[in-house]
Amino acid sequence: MTGRAVELRLLWHTVTVEGDPEVVEQLLALLPQAGHPMPAHRTMHYAVERIDGQFALREEGDMLTRVPDAASAADAVHVRAHRRAFELASLSGWSRVHAATVDLPPGRVLIVGPSGAGKTTLAARFLIEGADVQGDESVLVRRGASLAVPRALHLKTGFGRLLPELAALAGELPTVGDITVLDPARLGRPWRLHEAPIRHVVLLDGPAGGSAEVVCTPVDGGAVLGALLADAFPVTETKARIVATLAGAIAGARGHRITTGDPGAMVEALRRAVR
Repeated sequence: MTGRAVELRLLWHTVTVEGDPEVVEQLLALLPQAGHPMPAHRTMHYAVERIDGQFALREEGDMLTRVPDAASAADAVHVRAHRRAFELASLSGWSRVHAATVDLPPGRVLIVGPSGAGKTTLAARFLIEGADVQGDESVLVRRGASLAVPRALHLKTGFGRLLPELAALAGELPTVGDITVLDPARLGRPWRLHEAPIRHVVLLDGPAGGSAEVVCTPVDGGAVLGALLADAFPVTETKARIVATLAGAIAGARGHRITTGDPGAMVEALRRAVR
């Protein structure tokens, strides 16, 4: 097969993709290189080629699907590889939660909230200010440990208004559909993942009424567990196992609820709260 080939890491897997250069480039934007704390002990191999105006995708040599364009082919590889990786993680005792992960001096902080609540914007603000942002999308957790899933930050249209420091980079950053993709390395932050216990969980709330002030208040463990359960993605786990896994993962963690507002003000409020 002619084209381009690339080897990537995804948690415990080495992922090789070869074939159409456009598809490979889009996958590189979605899943840039990140240092992992553990060796890879599984492999995945995908091949993509154009056939009769379509993109044919093979997994381990077997035909998987045909899709109409490069974006759909990249998405199919991305989704398929992650499903396989998450299944192995689930069988190894991990559960996955929709949350951003930031390491601050006191320890690991998970930022939880529904899609569109502002997790990525807040993570990007922390990144600009020099914090160790491990991820903006999802994190694997089990008792005593958490590990962010590597994915470049997905910035939505208009991000320059809230993150003016990134506006100058807008024309240089890759896009996938209407999403601008930010690899932390673009800001001089080599991406090195590591396992760590969860010390704080922050629940994103809506804007505070007519006030522009950002408010951060403590919440109890029940509220934290409920929020994590609402944003958990079961794979092979039963509900009872997810509850037990999440409860064990946040044992000893402090909970906070923060109103959304100016990202800089949110960063300051959270830094004060987690000291």
